[in-house]
Amino acid sequence: MKQHLFLSLTLGTGWLLCPESLVMVGNGAGQMGWIALPLLVAIALLYSICNKLIQTPRFPDTTGGGFLLLKTMTGAIPAAGISLAAFIPLLILAATALLVTSGYTFNEVFLYWFPNFGFSFLLLALLCTLQLLPEKLIVRAQIFFVCLAAGGLLILSVYGITTSDIPTTAVLKESGSIWSSSSAILLLLFAGLTCNSNTQHSFFSVPVAGLLIFSLWIVASLTYVSPERLTSSTIPYMTAARKIMGEPGRQLMGIIVISGTCAAITGLMLLCKQMLCNIAGVNSPNSKFSRNLRWSFSPLIAMITGILLATGLAGDELLEVLLRGALILWLAHYTLLCFAAILHSYRKAKTVPWTGSVCTCVLMVALFSLITDNPHRMELLVFLFSVLIISGLFSTIWFYINTIHPNKHLTNGENR
Repeated sequence: MKQHLFLSLTLGTGWLLCPESLVMVGNGAGQMGWIALPLLVAIALLYSICNKLIQTPRFPDTTGGGFLLLKTMTGAIPAAGISLAAFIPLLILAATALLVTSGYTFNEVFLYWFPNFGFSFLLLALLCTLQLLPEKLIVRAQIFFVCLAAGGLLILSVYGITTSDIPTTAVLKESGSIWSSSSAILLLLFAGLTCNSNTQHSFFSVPVAGLLIFSLWIVASLTYVSPERLTSSTIPYMTAARKIMGEPGRQLMGIIVISGTCAAITGLMLLCKQMLCNIAGVNSPNSKFSRNLRWSFSPLIAMITGILLATGLAGDELLEVLLRGALILWLAHYTLLCFAAILHSYRKAKTVPWTGSVCTCVLMVALFSLITDNPHRMELLVFLFSVLIISGLFSTIWFYINTIHPNKHLTNGENR
């Protein structure tokens, strides 16, 4: 059980430790001040309740629980389309954005003469090669990436809090507005959260880990950097690290950024492959589908990401809009999972879990807020609808052209 719990934790915390999440936390702390701390507690509680809600329905094939849950509400083809829309764009766009950030970080912090994009492509090649190794080695690498990033962030946070001349109580008196857009954006910190583990009581591990890490980092950041600077900075994590520990802190943050990028991309790769296997009804890692996926999926994603890097999207403001759209699609998928779990509970037991229902309503309000408050609302809506349409077409092709029977997932699970 401990092994499954730790695996769920390392997969779910990959995105938590990436540079994009550190930007969200830093900007949010600057806008909301100490109010960000109780808000983080509320978000951790919300996700814990929602994860438990999603884990409540029991299916014969527990490894495909998320897809099967959606399938009971929408049918196989829409469920597959929604799943593809939630994970594939996020993986590609996140990889593009994070690799560029890592490239600039490596150039500016460690070797100024090394080309930024050269490091980005090198890291992309290494992460793609990692995906071709046996899954046991990939998981071990993911654990290493997560521990390195989390350990570095905790060291900076604890050092900053314990060595500051300013009392923590004085820092926590500074507050902003909880009604800022950051209150909804903080929900996106848990993108890629995996809740299909068949391990009992794993629903709270990732939210609690995120709460612990980010609470300490917010306090340390507010201690050394003014809220105005945190709000306006595009790299608030690097600003705070330099203020906390000087040049060693800057170098340590460089390691955190690169290892966090590796953790996010590796974790999303594993979750995407798991999602595709769930849709195909494949549960064995030694099956023909799994073997073909292992050798084809990561090179395909690497090729698409490389094209986006080479064509200049990485330096365009559009990438930020598209990545925000991909995160919103993930949150929409997660919200639908919660709604499907409520519907499943009502069908089976004629009862509605009120705590899960309230949390699902909060997620729906947050989704609406993230879309309407975005300054690039029209571009965002075009992206969302385009991805959903394309994913729907791909899922239709998947089930009809490749003759994969929609009920194969459930049949395979029951026959075992």
